[in-house]
Amino acid sequence: MNPIQLVIKQMRQRALSTWLTLLSVTLGVALAVAIMILRREGQSLFAQADFGYDVLVGVKGSPLQLTLNTVYHIDKSPGNIKYQVYEDLLHSPAYRRYAKLVVPICVGDSYKGLRIVGTLPSMFGYKDDGSRADPEHRFEYRPGQSFEVADGQMFNPDKFEAVLGSDVTRLTGLRVADTFQATHGMPSPTETPDIHKEVWNVVGIMKPTHTSNDRVLFIPLISFYTIFEHAKAEIEREMIRRGENPATRPKPSDEGEVQHFKLRADGTIDLQLPKEDRELSAILVRSRGEGGFAGQALAYNLNLLPDVMAVNPASVMREFFDTFLSSSAKVLLLIALLVTVVAAASIMTTIYNSVSARRREIAILRALGATRRRILALICAEAVLVGLFGGLLGFIVGHLLGAAGSVYMSALVGEGIRWLSVGPEEWGYLAAVVALAGLAGLVPALTAYRTPVATNLVAS
Repeated sequence: MNPIQLVIKQMRQRALSTWLTLLSVTLGVALAVAIMILRREGQSLFAQADFGYDVLVGVKGSPLQLTLNTVYHIDKSPGNIKYQVYEDLLHSPAYRRYAKLVVPICVGDSYKGLRIVGTLPSMFGYKDDGSRADPEHRFEYRPGQSFEVADGQMFNPDKFEAVLGSDVTRLTGLRVADTFQATHGMPSPTETPDIHKEVWNVVGIMKPTHTSNDRVLFIPLISFYTIFEHAKAEIEREMIRRGENPATRPKPSDEGEVQHFKLRADGTIDLQLPKEDRELSAILVRSRGEGGFAGQALAYNLNLLPDVMAVNPASVMREFFDTFLSSSAKVLLLIALLVTVVAAASIMTTIYNSVSARRREIAILRALGATRRRILALICAEAVLVGLFGGLLGFIVGHLLGAAGSVYMSALVGEGIRWLSVGPEEWGYLAAVVALAGLAGLVPALTAYRTPVATNLVAS
């Protein structure tokens, strides 16, 4: 019988204690590996520096709330800015020399729990006539990556049309040529939804981007303003800014039938809401040049305005990760390391008890010609095998936990994590676990090494 077979036979003779020890090692390694995956991939997800735009413009307030709401489509909208800010970014020489591409968005409605975003075809790298913009003037959600239509076509910016993120069909059942109505806000399951009467036609479905945009329904910006509640709110907010009382605004007998638009014969929208009364949730800006100087200068100038805030989304998310996620992951990783040390102590205790119960067997092996070093090696090999098998099982379980985390993050922000990827720190940790198991087995192995042959051969 070779040494490995002998070690495995010894482990099988104590199956219960061996499995319990393997379980403790597996749990410790699984916890540590899962934390390493979530820490590494969470940094890639939330602290990314590869946005296709470098300035995010919104209302003054929390940069994190603005970024989470605009980029990841979670959290509540922090408020609105005037449409004029977008016009200035497009046409004012003071801003135009810094801003290369400018895309406005509006949020505030949903469909079956998914965010509806009002924007322009330029967000997807298309012109208003539906043709593809040239690469130099194509907006990108990440450097070198722009939206593409997988099925159908881009929406007409002046019609009640919509394009869907790639996951929307799976989540809602909507397909090209279907219609839907928007729900006001994001009502909870216990709330009665307020469904707008306007109807949008689905004309296209986007290719997967593996971002939160895959879970969004995109509609033309002008159609967002046709919703009566939106237009009414914007008019009243503008009256408040001018110091007027919205209650004094003349109201028709049946305000529910008021429309701030008319449909032309070709189905296009004739919006009758003045631009000065319109608002935006945020503006995405890709600055000119390299190195970020233009973006920094643009953000500085915009932050001088009384009601406007401009931030770099990559910087905001890096700060968020370093402040909240990174420190928490370090604490959890420390706990996982302590669990691993406890597992190593369990290995040492289990094998020590085994050696104490097998003194006669060890003495017989010595009598049959086994050297002290061979006995030492057999006991250490047993500990190493327990650490190796438990570590490999923990490695697999840890990645399965990472898969569960990926599913959760996909449901939360529309982006999963690369749970199958293996980092060098994981291999290093697995090697450390095996080495620690070997060291844990060294104590009982030395006990077996010093086992006297003559006294233990005598039958008890």
